Amino acid sequence: MNTQVDVAACWRELQGLYLSTAAELDRTLQQSVQLGLSEYEVLDLVAGYAHDECTMRNLVDLMPMTQSALSRIVDRLVKAGLVERNTCDYDRRALFVGITPAGTTVHAEAKRTYDGLLEKALSGAAPQPAQ
Repeated sequence: MNTQVDVAACWRELQGLYLSTAAELDRTLQQSVQLGLSEYEVLDLVAGYAHDECTMRNLVDLMPMTQSALSRIVDRLVKAGLVERNTCDYDRRALFVGITPAGTTVHAEAKRTYDGLLEKALSGAAPQPAQ
Protein backbone atom coordinates (compact mmCIF):
# COMPACT_ATOMS: atom_id res chain seq x y z
CA MET A 1 0.00 0.00 0.00
CA ASN A 2 1.36 3.40 -1.01
CA THR A 3 0.63 6.18 1.49
CA GLN A 4 1.24 9.74 0.49
CA VAL A 5 2.65 12.18 3.02
CA ASP A 6 1.27 15.70 2.99
CA VAL A 7 4.59 17.50 3.43
CA ALA A 8 2.92 20.91 3.49
CA ALA A 9 0.76 19.84 6.45
CA CYS A 10 3.86 18.49 8.24
CA TRP A 11 5.67 21.76 7.57
CA ARG A 12 2.74 23.81 8.94
CA GLU A 13 2.66 21.62 12.05
CA LEU A 14 6.41 22.15 12.58
CA GLN A 15 5.98 25.89 12.11
CA GLY A 16 3.13 25.95 14.61
CA LEU A 17 5.23 24.05 17.15
CA TYR A 18 8.17 26.40 16.60
CA LEU A 19 6.08 29.57 16.87
CA SER A 20 4.19 28.51 19.99
CA THR A 21 7.36 27.22 21.67
CA ALA A 22 9.36 30.35 20.79
CA ALA A 23 6.58 32.58 22.16
CA GLU A 24 6.45 30.60 25.41
CA LEU A 25 10.25 30.63 25.72
CA ASP A 26 10.37 34.37 25.11
CA ARG A 27 7.62 35.09 27.65
CA THR A 28 9.04 32.79 30.33
CA LEU A 29 12.64 33.96 29.93
CA GLN A 30 11.49 37.57 30.10
CA GLN A 31 9.62 36.87 33.35
CA SER A 32 12.32 34.76 35.00
CA VAL A 33 15.61 36.42 33.98
CA GLN A 34 14.55 39.54 32.05
CA LEU A 35 15.97 38.27 28.75
CA GLY A 36 14.20 37.85 25.47
CA LEU A 37 14.66 34.66 23.47
CA SER A 38 17.20 36.19 21.05
CA GLU A 39 19.18 37.66 23.94
CA TYR A 40 19.26 34.27 25.66
CA GLU A 41 20.36 32.51 22.49
CA VAL A 42 23.27 34.95 22.01
CA LEU A 43 24.22 34.62 25.70
CA ASP A 44 24.11 30.83 25.32
CA LEU A 45 26.47 30.95 22.32
CA VAL A 46 28.90 33.24 24.15
CA ALA A 47 28.76 30.93 27.20
CA GLY A 48 29.71 28.05 24.91
CA TYR A 49 32.95 29.85 24.10
CA ALA A 50 33.89 30.12 27.80
CA HIS A 51 37.40 28.74 27.27
CA ASP A 52 37.91 30.04 23.73
CA GLU A 53 37.76 33.46 22.18
CA CYS A 54 34.36 34.33 20.72
CA THR A 55 34.31 37.07 18.12
CA MET A 56 31.36 39.00 16.77
CA ARG A 57 32.10 37.22 13.49
CA ASN A 58 31.59 33.83 15.20
CA LEU A 59 28.19 34.99 16.44
CA VAL A 60 27.15 36.38 13.05
CA ASP A 61 28.00 33.03 11.47
CA LEU A 62 25.90 31.13 14.04
CA MET A 63 22.85 33.37 14.41
CA PRO A 64 20.14 33.76 11.75
CA MET A 65 20.14 37.57 11.90
CA THR A 66 21.93 40.54 10.45
CA GLN A 67 25.16 41.84 11.92
CA SER A 68 23.46 45.06 13.01
CA ALA A 69 20.63 43.20 14.79
CA LEU A 70 23.18 40.99 16.53
CA SER A 71 25.22 44.04 17.51
CA ARG A 72 22.14 45.61 19.13
CA ILE A 73 21.53 42.42 21.14
CA VAL A 74 25.15 42.30 22.28
CA ASP A 75 24.87 46.01 23.23
CA ARG A 76 21.89 45.17 25.48
CA LEU A 77 23.77 42.26 27.04
CA VAL A 78 26.80 44.50 27.67
CA LYS A 79 24.58 47.17 29.24
CA ALA A 80 23.03 44.48 31.49
CA GLY A 81 26.54 43.40 32.56
CA LEU A 82 26.14 39.87 31.18
CA VAL A 83 28.84 40.01 28.49
CA GLU A 84 31.78 42.25 27.73
CA ARG A 85 33.39 43.34 24.49
CA ASN A 86 37.14 43.55 24.11
CA THR A 87 39.23 44.67 21.18
CA CYS A 88 41.67 42.32 19.53
CA ASP A 89 45.35 43.26 19.92
CA TYR A 90 46.37 41.90 16.53
CA ASP A 91 43.28 42.91 14.47
CA ARG A 92 41.59 46.16 15.40
CA ARG A 93 38.56 45.23 13.28
CA ALA A 94 37.81 42.19 15.45
CA LEU A 95 35.84 42.36 18.69
CA PHE A 96 35.86 39.61 21.25
CA VAL A 97 32.73 38.91 23.29
CA GLY A 98 33.06 37.16 26.62
CA ILE A 99 30.63 36.20 29.34
CA THR A 100 30.92 37.94 32.71
CA PRO A 101 30.47 36.27 36.11
CA ALA A 102 26.98 37.81 36.29
CA GLY A 103 26.30 36.48 32.80
CA THR A 104 27.36 32.99 33.88
CA THR A 105 24.89 33.10 36.77
CA VAL A 106 22.01 34.38 34.64
CA HIS A 107 22.86 31.91 31.87
CA ALA A 108 22.72 28.94 34.27
CA GLU A 109 19.27 29.94 35.52
CA ALA A 110 17.98 30.74 32.04
CA LYS A 111 19.35 27.47 30.62
CA ARG A 112 17.35 25.42 33.13
CA THR A 113 14.20 27.28 32.08
CA TYR A 114 15.01 27.06 28.36
CA ASP A 115 15.90 23.36 28.41
CA GLY A 116 12.87 22.47 30.53
CA LEU A 117 10.45 24.26 28.20
CA LEU A 118 12.06 22.74 25.10
CA GLU A 119 11.91 19.27 26.61
CA LYS A 120 8.23 19.76 27.43
CA ALA A 121 7.43 21.14 23.96
CA LEU A 122 9.34 18.44 22.11
CA SER A 123 8.23 15.41 24.09
CA GLY A 124 5.96 13.58 21.72
CA ALA A 125 5.60 16.67 19.55
CA ALA A 126 7.03 15.27 16.32
CA PRO A 127 4.61 16.00 13.47
CA GLN A 128 2.70 12.98 12.25
CA PRO A 129 2.52 12.57 8.47
CA ALA A 130 -0.99 13.00 7.10
CA GLN A 131 -2.19 9.96 5.19
